Amino acid sequence: QRSDKSPVTNLKMGSALIDAKQVRSMLETMVKSGAISGDKADKWQERLKAEDQAREWQREAEGGDARAMCKLGASHDGADDDSEAVGKARMWYQRSAQHGYNRGLTNYANKLHNSGEKGHAALHWMEAATRGDAWACIQVAGLYSRGISGYLAQDKELAKRWCLKALACKLKDDGDGALPDEDDEAKANAWLDANA
Repeated sequence: QRSDKSPVTNLKMGSALIDAKQVRSMLETMVKSGAISGDKADKWQERLKAEDQAREWQREAEGGDARAMCKLGASHDGADDDSEAVGKARMWYQRSAQHGYNRGLTNYANKLHNSGEKGHAALHWMEAATRGDAWACIQVAGLYSRGISGYLAQDKELAKRWCLKALACKLKDDGDGALPDEDDEAKANAWLDANA
């Protein structure tokens, strides 16, 4: 039979849960030391490593490292329903772009495009593509393939040119660990096969 009194104070307890920071801290210490194991402990370890990595990127980004800014943006990216995380991702991508990092510029353009700022995004993709970012070349090829009313006319030859440029790009490191160079090549080849 369940008691409604605290085993420590012998006072009546409510049904609300409260944040027990000392319990969380103790569990975290046990997970770090390996005293607790299993799937949940493994996931906790992964989360701790990701948090440590994000703190390192934060430190580097605040020191002016444009690649770290891009990585920090990527660490906030992908949170579909979390508007705060999306805003942080966009902010860090923008800062990375302002510091001259091509993939930061491309990712910032992606964020602009996703928020409906298609013309602004197209300009940033163009800039990153002309600097040699393979993913941006694919995006520009897509722009020419579809055309954007009021910005770019549909032009299959220019789309083909940008796909070929994506395949020739030497700057394929995206800075966020997703290795888009394989995706770039696959997209470019698929488009070329379909539109040859």
